Amino acid sequence: MDNNSEFLPKRQGFRQRHPVLFIFGILFGAMALTVGAMALFASRSLTGERIAFFSRRGGAIGVARLTGTIESSRAMVDFLRALRENANVKGVLLRVDSGGGGFGPSQEIFQAVKKLASVKPVVASFGGVAASGGYYAACPAKLIFALPGSLTGSIGVRSMYPDLHDAAGRLGIGFNSFTTGKLKDSGSSFREMTPEDKAYLTGLMNDLRDIFVADVAKARHLSPDKLVSLQGKAMTAANALTIGLVDKLGSEEDAMDELKKLAGITRKHPPLITGPTKRVSRIEEIFGQMGSAFVQGMIAAWPGPEARAQ
Repeated sequence: MDNNSEFLPKRQGFRQRHPVLFIFGILFGAMALTVGAMALFASRSLTGERIAFFSRRGGAIGVARLTGTIESSRAMVDFLRALRENANVKGVLLRVDSGGGGFGPSQEIFQAVKKLASVKPVVASFGGVAASGGYYAACPAKLIFALPGSLTGSIGVRSMYPDLHDAAGRLGIGFNSFTTGKLKDSGSSFREMTPEDKAYLTGLMNDLRDIFVADVAKARHLSPDKLVSLQGKAMTAANALTIGLVDKLGSEEDAMDELKKLAGITRKHPPLITGPTKRVSRIEEIFGQMGSAFVQGMIAAWPGPEARAQ
């Protein structure tokens, strides 16, 4: 048998039997590792407390972008804290394009901007809109730039409660509510709001408004009564300039030029640290966005025993 073994056909490996698939696998693996490394670097180097700033002569500028509805404050607060603690960051541009959102998250970002502004210059730049919570978050900045047509202000609080008790009654649906106090379920959609409910909820909104007004008044050196008299209205930045809500009319580039002066940066193009970056999933960290899309597409196309249309 040993004498004839040299005449037997040799068993081919996967590479010989499927050369195209083998080459595709090598290319896909290289692509996934490359893109994955980029995603891992971006997510771990430029977010939260793990920011690894690269040092450059003359210092860096932080650029914090607050956009869209403010629903959560965690990513922005983490990023602002990292900018505050890094000695290489000499100043921060806060770019705002938000009409507000949750009171709590807006207030928390306000506190983070206030702490940051106490140790290094912060200049805010308003885009199309920086109102309500968007303005709240930005008002501790040393200077506020805005375009003449930017919508800002709206220093107030609102809360809406849907009234479904009539519709539920017509459908023959009733709800029982067990509470430890008669005001505990104020604002319930399934019962008629009483005058006492309205007075209680209005008082709650006024309390929140007073906190908002007090913070803005202190940050902008304005009279609280003057802010209350605005009745929560929004306005153009051109009008806001006349009452002290905005410092200068100008673009993001104008705000950056002013920030460089305040920070003592003479370089025309200093390094910029922009954030907060989007948090990526673990699979994106490992395989990269392209690899993740490929894997998920394969899973979706595989006709498993419980495949469903969703």
